Parts: sequence; structure tokens; C-alpha cells
Amino acid sequence: MQQAGSRDKQTIVIVDDEQPILTELKILLGRTYNIHTFVNPEEVEPFVDQNAVDMIISDEMMPEMRGSALLALIHEKHPDICNIVLSGQAEKDDIVRAVNEGHIFSFLYKPVERQQLLHVIQNGLENRNMKRMLAEQNIKLKEYNENLEQMVAEKTAQLVKAYDRLKMLDADKMSFLIYLSQEMDSSLDRIQKLAEALLNYFAFAGHEIRVNRTPVSLKAVLQELLQEADREIKQAGIMLEMTVSDDLMALADPDTLRTVLRTIVDNARIFTPEGGKITISGESADGRVRLCIADTGQGIAPENLEKIFTAFAIDRANRHPDGFGLNLPMARTIINAQGGRIRAESEGPGKGARFYLELDAAS
Repeated sequence: MQQAGSRDKQTIVIVDDEQPILTELKILLGRTYNIHTFVNPEEVEPFVDQNAVDMIISDEMMPEMRGSALLALIHEKHPDICNIVLSGQAEKDDIVRAVNEGHIFSFLYKPVERQQLLHVIQNGLENRNMKRMLAEQNIKLKEYNENLEQMVAEKTAQLVKAYDRLKMLDADKMSFLIYLSQEMDSSLDRIQKLAEALLNYFAFAGHEIRVNRTPVSLKAVLQELLQEADREIKQAGIMLEMTVSDDLMALADPDTLRTVLRTIVDNARIFTPEGGKITISGESADGRVRLCIADTGQGIAPENLEKIFTAFAIDRANRHPDGFGLNLPMARTIINAQGGRIRAESEGPGKGARFYLELDAAS
């Protein structure tokens, strides 16, 4: 097998069963191109499979096989190679068939005039280069279109998100105005606290929450939190019971999770009267962990079970006198950002409440 030469020159394979013709063509074309000659057409296909070839010039009538048949085989695997057939014996029908099948660029009769051959070779290689450039441009265009489609999809998603946010803010406008009107008769001290609470809430609500989820021991977080809240719970005359196993691990952001749990525990303490009880339990199933923080406090009306997680939705009469009803909406936003869920259950006023917090289990 002959090895292809330098790629500084384009490579042409010449196939003919007459050695003198091969010698003549090699002398004619050798200064301009890398030339590889073959007397036996059956040796050509393996060579082309292993070497970079730009053009094949083949005799048509050869003992082993017809040139057009050889080029048809090669065209199936290497459609970008330019093919030329030379023949002094082929019939007109052979010429038409080979050209119509699309794997022959040109068909020349022997003896071919030198300048005509050089002209056809030059045109054929230019044609091949143009096709290759077009194919490369088509690939780049396809990649560009795919990237453009992705960019459009991303921008569309951002616009939809922004539009939904705008609609939500517009829907919240009336609730917010009602919320403010209920506070207008408050003391100056409470109005000042409300202003601070609103500034904190809007600063929070106006940014996308970024969380760093890591394996977290729920029992360890709760123990630390309850140690800090122990004095307040005892002063309120409330019993506390926790049954959370050491191996209950969640995939969560430790800092924001602690904020959420503190919000729920404080909520239970605030709404549970003296002599009441707060119970914290945990379980895991189907790749999730769940905490339940239950209290024997004043309970929640059925129509308010979802409203407590929506800013400005709870009437002042249904909120704690010292609160503004913004902590639980922030808690749900934080948990949603971590791929979790938070919900509340209650049998109604005076019958206590249960808050359920679900997160992905840490493997």
C-alpha cells in the first residue's frame, strides 16, 4: 500500500490497467499534486479508506471491474471525493448512467488533451472544495440555529417568568393596600417596626435565592435551635418533645434551613397557650425526609391554611398582635428554592396546628 504524501498538496489517486498511461499522468501531475497510482482497482478502496484523498481518476474498462463501479463503491463511504472517468471504449449509455448516479464529476474520452485534463482536474477540485466549505458552513449554521433556538428559549423563559412576576405583583397590589390600611391606626412604634419588616421582606422577595445544598443532620440543627429557644419556651409554660433520629439527613442549605425551622418553632410557641405542648417528629421515605412540628395552640381556620404562606393575605385579626404575617411566606420561598415543600394542617380554631417540612434525603 502506498502512503499519502504531504497535505500541502492535494492528493489524487489514478487507476488504469495500462502502466504507461499511469507513468505519463504521474509525470504530468506530480509537480502540482500528490499522485498515487494503481494498476489493480481492487487495491484502491482500502487505500482510500486509510488516507485522505481529494480526487480519483479512473479508467472505465478494466479487467477486474469497471471504473464507474469502483467509484460508486467509494462514493458510498467518501461522498466528498471528486471522481473523474477516462475511457476510450465506454459506450454513451455508460457515460450517462455514471454521471446521473451523481458520483462522477466528469467523463473524458482517451486520448485526452493535456490542457483539457488539467482544466477538468482544477474545476473538479474547486467544486469539491466548494462542496466541503458549504457542508462546513451548513454544520456551523445548524449549530448556530440550535444555539439561537436555545437562547430564544432561555430568553422566552425569562420573559415569561418576568411577566408572571409582574402579574403576581399586580395581583398583590390590592392585597398590599388593604394590608397597609389595616395598620394605619397602629402606634408609631408599630408602624416603624412594620416599615422595617416591609423593607426586609421586599429586599428578600426581590432577589433570586441562592442555596448551597449539603447533607444536614436535622436533629443537630433542631437541637442547636431549641437550645437557643429553650428559655422562651419554658417561660411560656409550654412542654416540648422531640423524636428525631440521629440518621435523619436532609440535602439542604444549613443556614436558610435553620431560619425556616426557627420560624416554624417560634410560630408554634407564639400561638400555643401556657400548658400546651409542641411536638417535633421526623421520618424518611422514598428519598425524602419529613419533619412535623405540631402544637396544641389556637389552630388555623381552613380558609387560612394557604393564606398564611402568602404575603399580605392574612387579615390583621387573624395574625398575632405583634406580628406582620411575613415570616411564613419567606419560609415557603426558601424551602421551595431547595426543592422542598412546606404545608400546614389544622382541624380548625382551637385545635392546634401541624406544619410539615419535606426535603430531599441526603444519600
